[in-house]
Amino acid sequence: MSIARPATLGLGVWLQLGLLGTLIAGAVLGLSQLKALSGALAVLWIATQWGRLLPLARVFAGLAGAALLCVSLLTPERAPALYTAVIQGTGFAALMMVLGLLRQPVKRAAITQAAARTLLSVPPKRRYGALLVGAQFMALMFNVGIIAMIGDLTRRSEKDADGAAAMVIAAMRGAALVSIWSPMSLGFAIVTAGVANVPALPLVGLASCFTVAVMAVTTRFPLLPAAARLGGASTDTRDPRAIAAVLAIAAALLGVSIALHHTSGLSFTLCAVIVLPCFAFLWLALETEAGPQRFTQALGALGDLRNEGALFLSANVIGAALSLAIQSSPLWAVLSGAGFASLPTLLILLVLIPLAAALYLPNSIMVVLAAQIFGASALGQAHPLALGLTLCIGWALAICVNPISAMNLIVARFCNVSAAHVAHRWNLRFVLVCGAMGACLLALVYSLGG
Repeated sequence: MSIARPATLGLGVWLQLGLLGTLIAGAVLGLSQLKALSGALAVLWIATQWGRLLPLARVFAGLAGAALLCVSLLTPERAPALYTAVIQGTGFAALMMVLGLLRQPVKRAAITQAAARTLLSVPPKRRYGALLVGAQFMALMFNVGIIAMIGDLTRRSEKDADGAAAMVIAAMRGAALVSIWSPMSLGFAIVTAGVANVPALPLVGLASCFTVAVMAVTTRFPLLPAAARLGGASTDTRDPRAIAAVLAIAAALLGVSIALHHTSGLSFTLCAVIVLPCFAFLWLALETEAGPQRFTQALGALGDLRNEGALFLSANVIGAALSLAIQSSPLWAVLSGAGFASLPTLLILLVLIPLAAALYLPNSIMVVLAAQIFGASALGQAHPLALGLTLCIGWALAICVNPISAMNLIVARFCNVSAAHVAHRWNLRFVLVCGAMGACLLALVYSLGG
């Protein structure tokens, strides 16, 4: 089957396809030249997309370019570390690309629409919990798209605006929580790349158990603002088979990714970059109306998350540059020593990551910086699992309180309030409770030597 006519694909799509191909081939074949080529193609792709990037993404891309130039000119012996950061960041950008590709066929499917309507058909008192749980698994395929889908459906089905807001918030929190444990999430990718000694599968297991505990507590106590109270009418559409199918698909995606990681030794990031496009094209092939044009449209969706891809690649380079600066300073001897391999350090990081995000700093900057600094320190060597959990939990909390996170921006649009209001008021109590539970988990894991 022909995927698309070359003339129908723009330069940006061809660069993305080249980037993905060289990145995967370089990892599978162990060829550093191909990895370097994928990084160069990523930089070139960002340059071709410059006019379509949001101002924030352009600012961070410019800062990353300045960091590369300064390090190359002033300390050329350290430049290879930043080039490695570019390649690593290319993997993060590639993950955003394939997530956009996957969303294209999934969001059109009747089964996913039916699954979302079924969640909204749950009686009002249980609907928040149903959406909190269900949105997690749908976010594996949709990412932030699940929030918009729930928002669209509640606009049509909820006459009570406050009840609709509660459902959108539930979807947002569920999508944020999945980033704690999912090996296909960007936060998990950054953590496992920066903390080399962290055991990936135990991290997934512990993070999953923690997330279940958070869901149990916050379902019983939703911690919703007064402007988003529970209630409202239920939709008339119920299709348990759609929910079962979506859960089966999500389980299959996770299972195949974990199996590929276990058998190949590739990082979870690369496994997701391989698995998700295969799944997307299989889905398209099964569509009755699928044809060359549908495949072309799907490939065009590789650029749907261009801002996130450019931002995360740039953040990785900026974080690496800041890490090099700290490692060159007298502060490094203190941070890397045994004195900072302590539980208080973990708890301080758990606070600082969402605090920085609440002050409008992209959470990727703090998490990349913390992973690169402490991953190679005595703390990362002695307690990699505790450090990995700290960063994963901190990432999810940061999403909830960051006014410029895509999730908060979408919630704000559907609820007709500012993103800062959602982040700093509506989600504050939720984050405080999750943070307190996270601190208890870290104390336990640290005490057990993890």
